[in-house]
Amino acid sequence: MMKSLWFTLPILWLSNATAASMTNTVTVNAATQSACQFDTANSSPTIEMADYEAALASGYSGSAGQVSVIVFCNAGTSLTGRRIGGNAAATARGAAITVPLTLDGTSGDPTLNTLVWYTTGTSNTVNSGAFKGAVRYPSTIFAGYPQQAQFGAPTGFYTGTVDFTVEF
Repeated sequence: MMKSLWFTLPILWLSNATAASMTNTVTVNAATQSACQFDTANSSPTIEMADYEAALASGYSGSAGQVSVIVFCNAGTSLTGRRIGGNAAATARGAAITVPLTLDGTSGDPTLNTLVWYTTGTSNTVNSGAFKGAVRYPSTIFAGYPQQAQFGAPTGFYTGTVDFTVEF
């Protein structure tokens, strides 16, 4: 007698299917604001003036010291104004503002008057460094002595401050 053996072969279906996917584009928006910054390389601009001599006051006609001040603005931002001591017109010695300096360490606050004005340079785009792409706006601030003698100013070291403001 013959025997037969039956067996069942499983049928496997192997799929090459991958996970389903979809794509949706996400829009990302940003806005930049106008921004300007004084050059960090000169964060404390100081004018060291030449010594004052009251007897020579009538001969003072130029500056006795100056300092450069640079402002960087992001591309597309322009300076719309500059002022020294609140005055936009002080752009030459003849239109300078008076800034009183106070004698250090003296009671009664004796003062020595100075004249302060500014000039502007040509702006340009920065090609490298931390401010790459910014627009560079140079200014020079000058200080001089008036031609009127100030014999009442005692000998000593005088200091004072004046604000330089930029608008954008």
